[in-house]
Amino acid sequence: MKILFKILLSAVILFSSAIPAFSMELNTRDEYLFDVRKDDGDIYRSRISLDKKITAPEVEISAFVESQWNLDTDEWEKVLLGIEAGKTFWEYLYMGQSLQLISGQMLDYMAFDVDSESFDTTTKIKLTLPITECFSFCAFEEYSINVAKGRDEINEIGSEIIYDPGKLFSVSAGWRHTDRIHDFDTDYASMSLSFHF
Repeated sequence: MKILFKILLSAVILFSSAIPAFSMELNTRDEYLFDVRKDDGDIYRSRISLDKKITAPEVEISAFVESQWNLDTDEWEKVLLGIEAGKTFWEYLYMGQSLQLISGQMLDYMAFDVDSESFDTTTKIKLTLPITECFSFCAFEEYSINVAKGRDEINEIGSEIIYDPGKLFSVSAGWRHTDRIHDFDTDYASMSLSFHF
């Protein structure tokens, strides 16, 4: 496990050190999730990513750090360090795959034993449709599998309305359903603020 962590950490460091050579973008997203069913508690989620669009074969690559803090339990539900590759089809449909080191309380919800750290992989599908020049509708699904155990881990689906007045920032409001597969489900109302540099 520690060897895989060192390999992933080295890949993220090498990837991020190449910023000047490959003119990458820095993106941040801070999201507040209101637990509408009072199953788990409100969540604060933050993600920082370094993104690069490669023109041939038109692939998007990201190195990211993501954290999820439960405001009711005062615990880290999830901390991720990973790499993602994806592709956009027909301007509106994004499909991506990520590999990340995961740590936090989320591992306690699994029906199988894992260490305090583990690796998982997430498949992402996102459909974004423009409504007006500044507004768009997004629907998404994320399905994670624990690599170490070869078992499904968590499934999230959701939708949001995004207000994007320019290239610097965007604001969104929506809904998210989290299925922990081997444990309870939670529904959230969400609000987020993203910055793009």
